[in-house]
Amino acid sequence: MALNRNLVNWSRTIHIYFSICLLVILVFFSLTGITLNHVDFFTAEPDVTEKVVNPLPAFPLDDQGQIANSPELADFLGNEFDIELNKAILTQDGDFLFVDYRTPGATVFIEIDQVLQEALGETTDYGFVAMLNDLHKARDSTTLWKWLLDISSVLLVLFSLTGFVLLLPNKYRLKRVAGYSLAASILLTLGYWLGTL
Repeated sequence: MALNRNLVNWSRTIHIYFSICLLVILVFFSLTGITLNHVDFFTAEPDVTEKVVNPLPAFPLDDQGQIANSPELADFLGNEFDIELNKAILTQDGDFLFVDYRTPGATVFIEIDQVLQEALGETTDYGFVAMLNDLHKARDSTTLWKWLLDISSVLLVLFSLTGFVLLLPNKYRLKRVAGYSLAASILLTLGYWLGTL
């Protein structure tokens, strides 16, 4: 098949450089794919720690007399519980302020009692493998990490397409790869179908 030489050269360049960029990402997703399929084997018992802070600093209050979302609250949560207020979910219930903070592989739940002037925090660390699994799924991850996954997906598509373009001039290799691809697709479809029975 006759192809434009510039297209082939461009595809070769893109394919080579993208393979270098995607090496770590492909290894990461391959390994975490295995750990996600065997969660019971790879996941350790969560490590739960509790912390009580008493008394509380003087927090600004809102119009209802409840603890307001403020820089003072952000400093307190950061210093005492090592969390960022802007990534937490706040829920007011009477004299209580509940803070729910999630990050890959860990959660922090804090109950702040205005009457007792006390904060009770519970941190659950699910372990290193759980953190990697959450990153694989982009669960509780940052916007930057989600952008990285999106960009990686686009690069993987371009990597695959440029690899296909490089195969087009070689009829023998193209037929062989097409045969392997068809066989693999049939096996994957059959495996998926059998897995749903």
